[in-house]
Amino acid sequence: MAGIMLAQFLVSIDRTIISTAIPYVTHEFQSTPDIGWYGSAYLLTACAFQPMFGRVFTLFSVKEAYLTAMSLFEIGSLLCGAAPNSIVLIVGRAIAGLGSAGILTGSFVIVGTAAPLQSRPMLMAVVGTMFGVGATTGPLLGGVFTDLVSWRWCFYVNLPIGGATVLAMVLFFHPRRSENARRGFIERLLELDIAGNVLFLGAAIMFFLALEYTTQGVAWNNVRVIGLLGGSFQATLFFIAWQWRQGDAALMPPRIITQRTVAASCGMAFMIYAALINLTYFLPVWFQAIRGVSAIQSGVNMIPYFVVNAGFSLVAGAFVSKTGYVTPPAVIGSAIGTIGLGLMTLLRVDMTTAQWVGYQVLTSAGFGISIQQGFMAVQTVLEEKDMAIATAAVVASQSLGGAVFLPVGNSIFHSQLIRATAAGLLDGLDIKKLIDSGAASFRHLVPAEKLPAMLEIYNKALTKVFTVSIPLGALAAIISFFIEWKSVKSGKKED
Repeated sequence: MAGIMLAQFLVSIDRTIISTAIPYVTHEFQSTPDIGWYGSAYLLTACAFQPMFGRVFTLFSVKEAYLTAMSLFEIGSLLCGAAPNSIVLIVGRAIAGLGSAGILTGSFVIVGTAAPLQSRPMLMAVVGTMFGVGATTGPLLGGVFTDLVSWRWCFYVNLPIGGATVLAMVLFFHPRRSENARRGFIERLLELDIAGNVLFLGAAIMFFLALEYTTQGVAWNNVRVIGLLGGSFQATLFFIAWQWRQGDAALMPPRIITQRTVAASCGMAFMIYAALINLTYFLPVWFQAIRGVSAIQSGVNMIPYFVVNAGFSLVAGAFVSKTGYVTPPAVIGSAIGTIGLGLMTLLRVDMTTAQWVGYQVLTSAGFGISIQQGFMAVQTVLEEKDMAIATAAVVASQSLGGAVFLPVGNSIFHSQLIRATAAGLLDGLDIKKLIDSGAASFRHLVPAEKLPAMLEIYNKALTKVFTVSIPLGALAAIISFFIEWKSVKSGKKED
């Protein structure tokens, strides 16, 4: 558990530590249009390779697969820290995301195989809480490193923590030998469904490239965007057909994915993370741009969001352990979180501290209750041999939701600013220069007499991004109704 908690802490820091540093990264590289890729490159590979890691943990040694994932994560972090330009940073984020795919899936698989079913809700809540602790300190550490040393230490910090994680896993984790370990390496390698993974990755890359073009001002009806979207759709159809043809040998076996609780858990995970990703990345931008605070202070301002999320995740874990059912917290938590998302769209330039803290608390409390329930739900209804693939599917859905909707949010943000320019609201200002300068610097480029109007426009663009999350949160609540009422205590389903 100590090794797993360290690993979760590591991954959670990497997901959020860059959020407060993004304005400074974009200023150094003049790369504001790449904001979406700093998050999406990580989430894209994390999503695309999680199904494969589900099969890896089924066919190979859990310990060796976990340590391999940690090594990839460390290599990606090193690349990010040493990045000379935005492209290398994005590549490093992609490699780190690949490693995180194995870390996230493997952590839940290890808990699922090492602990009895009734004990898992609290243990998973503890793992989730450690994720929340990392997420809490991530933005703050990002602000400290950015303001006092360099944003590059947002990634270098992963190296010693990762080393401690590897040491803990090597010394203290000794899993039982699986039956697959007796089979040949090549034989097992051929069962990973490489063709399925190539199709899945190809569909994802084409989709995200299309979204990236739109953030750079390319119209949706442009031939490149249409071609990429069409290619992505076609690759997705090929992927689905291939999965049905492969059956149980597929990357994501239809027998498992179409099971009612697994499908609902995947859908809920997709919607929740899609709803939260833009809040996580753009709320620090709001603090720095609208409130005019430093990167450190914006990290401090994010603490209520992450602390409350972690605390209510523990409360939900205790509830499930006592009552045995995951459906009530999944439904109620998503509904409360959606109300909080609605309030987040009311952020204003003259907002009081009590108001924005209250909005954060309500949102994070709601989704803190529901966010871990999908992992427990699939482990409740499936046999152990299917658990790794189902868990990977839920984690992949979570990452896919973030990877899809972060570029969407970035596109909306930029289009709102460009629309304001077209309407003549920013006459005399170079909007492209303002965007490229980043949230931390644009105040210095705007004349004092035009700053209030610019702040209103910037605030409106950010709240438009937050508005996208409301229907996603509502869909999470609706989808969670379809999770089966199967008790972790009795294992009996009640209709």
